[in-house]
Amino acid sequence: MAKYRKKMTKFSDIPDEVSDTIESELEKLSTLEKNSSEFSVTRSYLDWLTDVPWGNMSKENLDIKSGRIVLDRDHYGLDDVKDIILAYIAIGKLKGGIQGKILCLAGPPGVGKTSIAESVANALGREFFRFSVGGLSDVSEIKGHRRTYVGSMPGKMIQCLKSTGTMNPLVLIDEIDKLGMGYRGDPAAALLELLVSG
Repeated sequence: MAKYRKKMTKFSDIPDEVSDTIESELEKLSTLEKNSSEFSVTRSYLDWLTDVPWGNMSKENLDIKSGRIVLDRDHYGLDDVKDIILAYIAIGKLKGGIQGKILCLAGPPGVGKTSIAESVANALGREFFRFSVGGLSDVSEIKGHRRTYVGSMPGKMIQCLKSTGTMNPLVLIDEIDKLGMGYRGDPAAALLELLVSG
């Protein structure tokens, strides 16, 4: 419990509801038997809650000239794509940020969709995270498992926040045209829900 409380002191801006949830889970943990399955489920949940970098944001670079330099350095040509990206950066500069913007990069394999997304992250000064949904047929990969399952994992977005260490990474959802559908639900609908709510 001391470990979790120490982790909480590192957060610069933790939301009240998250803080309340952590406190209630810590209280619950203190009453549980260490050998019970509920203890391990609660501990795993607390691990994930305290591993999310609450309030830690990358400082955005919305300078259009430096964005053009980074894009030109990493890719030759692709002027139409670069102009659209720079237009997004310009609009973000006017609005004071580009939170929640979605860009769709389409084209045959090998034209540089993934690498230009990485260049955009470099131009903006954000952390980059890529996950491929090609052949994905399980909704819980996107939304996460129920926390009561043994070995349950949160969704890809929470894993992304933990791995990048910031609350505003640039996320590339790759191979979206190859998204599968299985008996475990419709991943495309779950992904749409994630993008709309994000």
